[in-house]
Amino acid sequence: MEESAIKVIFVFLWGLKLLELNDSDAKTRSTRTKISVEGYDTRLREYTLKLALEKHFASCGKITTIYVPRDYKRGILKNVTFMWIKGDDAEEKALQLSGTDVGGWTALVKPAPWQKDIMDPWCPAMRSKYETQRVRVTGYDTWLPEIDIQIALCEHFSSCGEVTQVMVLPCGSGSIYLEGERCEDKALKLNGCNMGGMNLVVEPVKARPEDLKKRKGRPCTTTGYTGYMPLSVSIEVAEEKKKKIEMEVEMEMDEKKKKKKMKMELMKVGKELKKHMEKKMKIDMSKKKRMKINI
Repeated sequence: MEESAIKVIFVFLWGLKLLELNDSDAKTRSTRTKISVEGYDTRLREYTLKLALEKHFASCGKITTIYVPRDYKRGILKNVTFMWIKGDDAEEKALQLSGTDVGGWTALVKPAPWQKDIMDPWCPAMRSKYETQRVRVTGYDTWLPEIDIQIALCEHFSSCGEVTQVMVLPCGSGSIYLEGERCEDKALKLNGCNMGGMNLVVEPVKARPEDLKKRKGRPCTTTGYTGYMPLSVSIEVAEEKKKKIEMEVEMEMDEKKKKKKMKMELMKVGKELKKHMEKKMKIDMSKKKRMKINI
C-alpha cells in the first residue's frame, strides 16, 4: 500500500514538473518566436518578398525581423527566409498559415532552428555596384493600409530598378529607394502616371547634374549629386554587418539558455527521484524487519 502511494506521489510530482515546463515554454512563445518560410520563387526581389510576408503574417503578431539570405553566385535569393515574430501564440498562428497562398505561391512554414550556415557571407564586394537613389512620391491614396500602399508603390516602380525600401507617411508623402542603372531618371518619368485611380507626383530628392551645372563655381560634393557616397555606403555596410552579428549572437544565447534550463530541470527531477528511491528503500527495509520478527 505504501509503495503504491509513493508511486502516485512520484507521478504527481513528475506531472507538475511537466506542467511547469509547458508553462515556461508558453511564456517564451508569447514573447518571441522564429519561423522559416519556403515555397517562393527565388527570382523575386528581396524587398518584394519581405512586403508579401509582412502582410501575410501580420495577424500572427508583431514582425520584428525578416531575414532573406541571398545566393550571390547565382544572383538570386536562397530558398528559405527567417522571420522573428512577437505575440501570444505567434508560432502556432504562423504554422497555421502553412499551405496558404501568398500572391501566387504556397507558403511552407516551419519552426526554425538556427542555421548558421544559411547566413550570407559578409563581403562589401557583394553589394550592388549602383548607389541607392531616392525619389519623393505624393498623390497616392492615403486611405489604404500602409502595407498595401507600400506593395502598390513597390510594384509600380519595379520597372525602374530594384526597389529596396518604400517609406510612406500619413500626410501623403512617401520615399522610394531604388538601385539600378539610371533608376532615378526612370522613376521620374513616371511622374503623372496613374496608380489605382490616383495620379502620382514623382520628384527628385536631391539636385540633378544638370541643375548643379547652372550654379556658378559650386562643386559637386558627397552631399550633392554624385555617383559615389563613401560615407553613407560605409555606414550601411557596417549596420548590415552589425545586424547579422547581433542575430547570430542572439540565437546562440537562446540555445545556451535552453540547454542550461534543461540541465537544471533534469538535476531537480533527478534529486527528487533519488529522494523517493531512498524512501522506498527504507520502507522495504522496515518491511523485511517486520517479516523477520513475525517469523
